[in-house]
Amino acid sequence: MGRIFFPQWAPPREERVRFWTYSELLGWEHSPNQRGRFNHQDFSVGVVINSYGMRDDEYARERTAKRRMLVIGDSFGWGFGVEHQDRFSEILENRHSDWEIINASVSGYGTDQQFLFLKEKGIDFKPDVVLLLFYANDFVNNIRPEQYWYFKPFFVVEDGTLQLRNVPVPKASIRQRLDRFFLGRTYLGPRLYSTFGKLKCLFESRKRVGEGRLQMNTVGEQIAMYDVTYHLITAMNDLSRKEGSQFVLVSIPMSAEKSTWLHKIAEKENIPYLQLDEYFESKEDSVKFPHDSHWNANGHAIAANAIDDFLQELRLFGASKSER
Repeated sequence: MGRIFFPQWAPPREERVRFWTYSELLGWEHSPNQRGRFNHQDFSVGVVINSYGMRDDEYARERTAKRRMLVIGDSFGWGFGVEHQDRFSEILENRHSDWEIINASVSGYGTDQQFLFLKEKGIDFKPDVVLLLFYANDFVNNIRPEQYWYFKPFFVVEDGTLQLRNVPVPKASIRQRLDRFFLGRTYLGPRLYSTFGKLKCLFESRKRVGEGRLQMNTVGEQIAMYDVTYHLITAMNDLSRKEGSQFVLVSIPMSAEKSTWLHKIAEKENIPYLQLDEYFESKEDSVKFPHDSHWNANGHAIAANAIDDFLQELRLFGASKSER
């Protein structure tokens, strides 16, 4: 009944998370060697996961004569809603035949999971460039032990160093399994859960205000998310440099406060940094899906053009603009 009369209530994540499997280090990861369709009210796209658990073509770990880039990101990098060939990484690879661009993005990942993946698996591909695609929700994700009904690893900063927590990652609780079912597979469930969740948050907020703890919690989380994110980005940069790779930071449009913070960190650590904000200005309606904020094929094309120009300026892709 809901599918007919209320298509806008469609379960938002079931099709995406069914490509995931439990990981005691990362919380979740792709099951290797699978294929299927990711269905949504705005699209239906094919998904193929290779033998390494990446939504990408097969690449040998051993280097070829080509240069190599490793892309790490979340659902934007994964290509939420677009076909494989329409992602920015594939657009770039088609333009630069002397490069292999390996997209290791996993939907839902925060910078903490991306760092762990790079350290334990990604760096083994010996990339010349490691490109981190950063989104605003990564700040909060990086201090959370749970995301999208899955437990996950997270870090805290103690004595100026990162300390890993929640590993081995616990397997799903009964509550999480129920959440996945009602929120991911039913039409009415998300509406009821959303209403209940808002009422619960309102109650808890009022309780914290009454106890004088709301402001302290908010400020404490703000400090923690910036501190942890700073250490994660610098750790990824340090690891890349140690292995002979150039680390590059690219941020999806976000608030001026957050992008300014990233700019200061990148400047301090000498990290090449591209803000995509200006490239997407005045294009909001044409780069997103009608019922979802992820990039459509047009959005990926814009991102590809911006990143291409940026890497040309860094002399990583061929000649610079002045030499073209």
